[in-house]
Amino acid sequence: MIDFKNQRLLVIAPHSDDEVLGCGGLIHRIKAAGGKVYVLFLTLGTTRDYSPSGISTSQMRMQEIIKVMAYLKVDGFDIAFKGAKYHLKLDGIPNLELINIIEKKSKVAIDRVRPNIITTSQLSDYNQDHRSANLATLASTRPSPHDLKPFVPLVLSYEFSANAWAVSGLNTPNFFVSLDKDDLTAKIKAMQLYKSQSRAGFHTRSHETIESLARLRGAQTGSFAAEAYFCHRFYL
Repeated sequence: MIDFKNQRLLVIAPHSDDEVLGCGGLIHRIKAAGGKVYVLFLTLGTTRDYSPSGISTSQMRMQEIIKVMAYLKVDGFDIAFKGAKYHLKLDGIPNLELINIIEKKSKVAIDRVRPNIITTSQLSDYNQDHRSANLATLASTRPSPHDLKPFVPLVLSYEFSANAWAVSGLNTPNFFVSLDKDDLTAKIKAMQLYKSQSRAGFHTRSHETIESLARLRGAQTGSFAAEAYFCHRFYL
């Protein structure tokens, strides 16, 4: 079993809300145990969408990030690329530039916070930013002698809500984090603080869907609720 008190988690989130949808429960578990959590948002920008207002501005999303990070008691966060030039366009940024941000340049980079768990989006995701984040994160955590660069023992890709729409076969979850009622409640509340991104009813970002997926993953592992991940590396 993992001692969450001694963990330092770094979440690579292509966009604000990905960190909650993917691992909000894990974030809460680590913080409740006394561990450290850091979030690197790769982009922040204004987006036109299918919400009632039809748009979420970068200013709105920045205010939401501040509220969510405070609510989850995150120890530090950073935003790598701001503005329309980058938002939803990570696939246009050279992979090397993304790697350098994750490894060294961000104030929550691997070199600075020295995480022993890192989570990111899945490569199979339909979203181009999510795929770019995955590729850059895996390159950033490539094997190397431990005395040359910080080594991350546990590397995970998180599940993006209940979204099974993919450009290729989805990674089958092979790593689960159990959640209790407080963990699941915190995950749902954190998502609700992202008012511009929360949806109602049958949407993949509704609180009903988030709870249903967590309860399903819990049933698959004999627990109240759980989050599912694909494990790239688990080093003991």
